Amino acid sequence: MKKILFDFITLQDNHIGGGGLYTQKIFYEILNNKVEIHGLYDGNIPINEKVEKITKQHKVHLINIRDENICETINNMQIDTFFIGIAQIYNNFDLCSLRCKVVIVCHDVSDKSLEYSEVLQSKSLKTFTEKYLIKNKKSKIRLIIKLLLYPLVLFRRYMIQRRVAFHYENFYENFKKLIQQANVFVITDSEYSKYSIQYFLDVPKNEIKVFYPPISNENVGESIENFSKLKDKKYFLLISVDRSHKNVALFLEQWRKFCLATKHEYHCVLVGKIKVNMKNCIIIEKVSSEELANLYKNAFAFIYPSYSEGFGYPPIEAAEYATPSICSNVTSIPEICGDMPVYFSPFYPEDLFRAMIEMTRNREFYVEKTKKRFLELNQRQKADLEKLINFILGENHDKNLS
Repeated sequence: MKKILFDFITLQDNHIGGGGLYTQKIFYEILNNKVEIHGLYDGNIPINEKVEKITKQHKVHLINIRDENICETINNMQIDTFFIGIAQIYNNFDLCSLRCKVVIVCHDVSDKSLEYSEVLQSKSLKTFTEKYLIKNKKSKIRLIIKLLLYPLVLFRRYMIQRRVAFHYENFYENFKKLIQQANVFVITDSEYSKYSIQYFLDVPKNEIKVFYPPISNENVGESIENFSKLKDKKYFLLISVDRSHKNVALFLEQWRKFCLATKHEYHCVLVGKIKVNMKNCIIIEKVSSEELANLYKNAFAFIYPSYSEGFGYPPIEAAEYATPSICSNVTSIPEICGDMPVYFSPFYPEDLFRAMIEMTRNREFYVEKTKKRFLELNQRQKADLEKLINFILGENHDKNLS
């Protein structure tokens, strides 16, 4: 029986993002096979309810990555394959002495690409931070103390910046060493991410394999009518708007002019914690996955102005309900979305304005394109999931399944 060591550190994260859902999906797919599963967890992080439930239900033996001589322990267990769901979580650990097959998923290196393009210093992100992002309020007493201790504050800030800069510069060092081992195989989500990894982190020993990640199907749950402000409204949907690289500032810069051009016929729904005081603009700070599915289903169109994506789930999640998208034309997005969206540059608000006007004029045309592309992607995702599981469980390390 195959012995699989599985990445439980990713599952320990209580914030389930795309990478966490991906890892969870792979775990349950592996369980469909006759395998012996062990879990690697981080003893410095509390074991949450989800991990505890999985380990008890499926009798998973956990080992602590913080244990001394962890690589020797893993080697002595005669593990066949070690699967890592998010490469960056393991950057602080040196695993180069492992002898088993290691399959490590690096979804993207967007932090490196954003740093290179200086997006983080762009005008639109500064506008977002200063104008729209909700900041924690500080008391007057704290402000007075800060002023009195300002020299010490400056020194502390300098030391933190130095420490962060040093950490960031060396953040990928363990990953770069690990992928030069003959027994280590890198998996990623798109051709764009494949070449980004090669560009920023050096070419690995083995060819990077591209498998499209499985879509996370959510049932439509709570009725949209429960959001009373949205009833009978045509709205553009944007999600994760409190994350700066999602570039909502570009959308907001042109919103008033779009509303004037369309005589305030349309609304926008922004999901996330953000402060916006604009006409026809509705903020929903938090939604469940079922509510989000309903928002996708009922939207006039989904807008995705992101600067950088390794794959980009949201337009595909919207496409499941035949909701067309207006998408940024950079990084992996055109590769994944094909010809289904209206594209625009994420650096020019007037180009997004043009794309939104185009959607209002030809929505049904893009709905049909969206339906077709979703079927193509769904077939590819199902096929790639099967290939990935076969690759994880397969004996032949060099088998070409991509």
